[in-house]
Amino acid sequence: MSAPILAGRIDTHAGHATFDTLTGIARAAERAGFDALILDDSTPAAAGPGRFEATTLAAALAAVTDHIGLIVSALPVDQAPYHVARIVASLDHLGRGRTGWFAGTDDPQGRTAELIEVVRGLWDSFDDDAYVHDRADGLYWRLDAMHRLDHRGRHFDVAGPLNVARPPQGHPVVAVRGPGLAAHADLVLLDDPADLCRVREQAPHAKVLLTASDAADAADLLAASPADGLVVPLCDAQDPLRVTGPATPGRAAAPTLRDRLELRRPAGRYATATA
Repeated sequence: MSAPILAGRIDTHAGHATFDTLTGIARAAERAGFDALILDDSTPAAAGPGRFEATTLAAALAAVTDHIGLIVSALPVDQAPYHVARIVASLDHLGRGRTGWFAGTDDPQGRTAELIEVVRGLWDSFDDDAYVHDRADGLYWRLDAMHRLDHRGRHFDVAGPLNVARPPQGHPVVAVRGPGLAAHADLVLLDDPADLCRVREQAPHAKVLLTASDAADAADLLAASPADGLVVPLCDAQDPLRVTGPATPGRAAAPTLRDRLELRRPAGRYATATA
């Protein structure tokens, strides 16, 4: 990496979480060079006036920011893969390629791993060049560029195709917590540095972030971290400056979150067959 990855975590259950406050934090983090915000609505707390559902908040913040990534927390465990794929793909279109999806943590039954694979398959329902918008020939999209998934697995049976065009990133960035799902992810969040070597072996393609306890500790930890970067809790608009300092320009703006994290854009799984 040309510079350490900085991701800010926003707890949407916190009492301070009015939309104006969250907009201020998001814009301050973007100015300070943060690469992404993790919008976390999973904290077990009593609902209050500052609570926001993560995907709705991501859509709103996409309209008031320019290049910072927006990673939404795991959708409800009973959410169907089709709905997950559709929501996250739609967010990636709205954010012009800045969306990430925090898929969760490992589970003994392997449901999360299968969910990730099914969602990625649905994102490949259409080739990148499927939508031609040819008025002269009356052709909106090419039938041969649409693909059914026809997945039958232990937890899910999903035919497809998705009714949303392929996302700008191909696949929005998939994030997980802990080493168990590292092989299925683009971004791995770790609480224990001892897991770093295991993740590097299992998922050399993935970027790894360690968790800072607060913004005050992040500046020192950033220099010493053996990972690719840090996740920093952000509670107000001054926190990003406590991490980077007022004169830090941060990473240059990149067109997509994948570009920003130096992750390759995946080709569609049917691209070779239809080339």
